[in-house]
Amino acid sequence: MAAARWPNASPQLVLALAGTLTAGRRFGEASSFFRELSEQRPDQPLLSAVAATFQARLPGELEHAVDELDAAVEAAPGLTNYFRGLVLAEVPVHAERAVADLLAVLALTDGVPPGLRRGAFRALAKAYELLGRAEDAADARRKAGLEARPDLPQLVTDYWVNDEDGFRFAPRQFRELAEGVFVTQGFGFGEIGFVVTATSLVVIDSGGTIDQARAALRAMREISGLPVSHVILTHGHWDHIGGVDALRGPGTEVIAQAGFASEVESQNAGSLPWTRFLPAGAGHRHDVVPDRLVEHPESLTVGGVELRLIPVHGGETHDALLIHLPERGIVFAGDILMPHLGAPFFTESSLEALLDTLQLLQDLEPALLIHGHAPLTASFTPAALTGLSPALEDLHQVIRSDIAAGRSVHDILGRNHMPDVLRSHPDSALPYILLRDNVIRRVQRQRTGYWRPELDSIDLISPAEWNAVLAILSGGKVEAYLAAIEDLLERDDLTLALRLADAALEHHPDSAAAAELRQTTLIRLVERNQQTAPFKFVIYSELAGVTVAGMID
Repeated sequence: MAAARWPNASPQLVLALAGTLTAGRRFGEASSFFRELSEQRPDQPLLSAVAATFQARLPGELEHAVDELDAAVEAAPGLTNYFRGLVLAEVPVHAERAVADLLAVLALTDGVPPGLRRGAFRALAKAYELLGRAEDAADARRKAGLEARPDLPQLVTDYWVNDEDGFRFAPRQFRELAEGVFVTQGFGFGEIGFVVTATSLVVIDSGGTIDQARAALRAMREISGLPVSHVILTHGHWDHIGGVDALRGPGTEVIAQAGFASEVESQNAGSLPWTRFLPAGAGHRHDVVPDRLVEHPESLTVGGVELRLIPVHGGETHDALLIHLPERGIVFAGDILMPHLGAPFFTESSLEALLDTLQLLQDLEPALLIHGHAPLTASFTPAALTGLSPALEDLHQVIRSDIAAGRSVHDILGRNHMPDVLRSHPDSALPYILLRDNVIRRVQRQRTGYWRPELDSIDLISPAEWNAVLAILSGGKVEAYLAAIEDLLERDDLTLALRLADAALEHHPDSAAAAELRQTTLIRLVERNQQTAPFKFVIYSELAGVTVAGMID
């Protein structure tokens, strides 16, 4: 909300904020906030449309909200039709208008993120139901990927997750991002790139599984039958190396950074606690052995195309390898800007290393950054880097000062620190927000010992022990738990509500009401994390038993 108040806030940030406030059921607050912004910026009808969408949820405000939406659509048709369609789809007398709005949005080819298309199909299903068009409603739910889970009321995510596909970041596509440069999206957890040269294909990463790599190669074979001469691995995480054997052929050279073996061993020695939707699963060990290791920057020329191989030590892992195509202004960046600053399951990377890498990237001046996951390519653009580096430098100083002052990680997170430099770099604000909390937690963990300012770190208290205290405070009555959980849900304190629901079920395992409140909380957590926190989305989906299919256009 702080960033949205700044001049020239990007539409992506506005949409992300609207989704966050919707998931939190903060309709009155959101209506007032966006109304204030729309009055300050009357030249941006999208803000007025968002404000009216929240206003429509308030008692007695529907008619006025529809008038506001009509004005916004008249001033700037496009995304404003989406918000009007969402509102009208709930009103029987406006169902025909809702269908027209939503079909118009779905007909747009640019500017409509996949998640909003999911939301449009979902609203379209509601409008068709009001019109008695049951078959059309079922078809819209199917296209939204929500046919199996109509109980997910606020799901507008690009992600999908189920037992057949695992977790996917984006709808399945095979895209040409630049001449002769192709990438998969939605084929698996990590993506695969192809560079077409005069004599062969150079493949960037191999996906997480053999099946994914084979599917990607089949898609590439519809465009080119050239042999694969090189497979270049951007780092040693399972979702980038699991399909190597499907791409290796006679004469294929596999290239990785000099620290690759150490990184792979670190992954093999660790554990992934949430495995249902991650294809690495419990047996996530890999034994990929590259043919060549890159210790210093070097050039590789294949079929007339120069590829600069640049080893870096940040930001997600210590074994990162950038692939620079200087003549085309393209850099394959792997996961150096994965918002978790190192996978959350392992201790790796550092903010200092990330800042060094960001400076190197800016020096390369790429026109296009291709990341290892589709949302990163969309969010962490070359334009975003300019303000992101100084913002993270500013944050780093704040974290270090707070650690030196003995403040806990909760205190540092609670600052909601937004560096002023972002005011003049609107493209950097949302990428910074995606990184911020994870950077704080990683730096605080790396710069403190196992005793930290909070007492819990000095004398550990187990969840079972704390649950025993709650049982004493509740007087052994499940009703005390239920009232508190409902209050926390009303306050949008979802993580506390989940902890309390777990405690309630430990002492009252037969309580259907506690189980129902726990499920409600988990669904809300899925909704909250559907746009900005993919690992949390995976974990809470697993706990809630949620599966979501990919969208169908």
